[in-house]
Amino acid sequence: MRIYLTHCSKDKSQLAKKSREKMTPDQLYTDPGLQAFIHRCREVNSHWAILSDFYGVFFPDEQHEYYEKPPSDVTPEEEQAITENFQARLSIFDEIGFYVRKDTFHPFYERVIRNGPLAERIIMIYDLESIKPK
Repeated sequence: MRIYLTHCSKDKSQLAKKSREKMTPDQLYTDPGLQAFIHRCREVNSHWAILSDFYGVFFPDEQHEYYEKPPSDVTPEEEQAITENFQARLSIFDEIGFYVRKDTFHPFYERVIRNGPLAERIIMIYDLESIKPK
């Protein structure tokens, strides 16, 4: 089974910021590149999730509150917890395609996806056409 991920963005719903309402990742993140990723995954009916520098792996059926935490502010302890979350939540997948949005890809994301036993299952992808059906 395959899943695709991309990293979160600083561009988030202003409604979520004001109301503190919990939202799904497609509602919370407003970045056009991230939204294009979600659209492509839905278009080809693929599993997907977002790697959040605050929540860890954020699946489409989950809801979380607005947050502001740039990856450069993640502490070593938080990074370890997010890395463990990544490993635990994605262990059921045989293949993990990580869509890199080059302009906003931070070394934090690279460390999370490369530090653990799932690293050998990860394929870095750089274009939306590489996202294939389940």
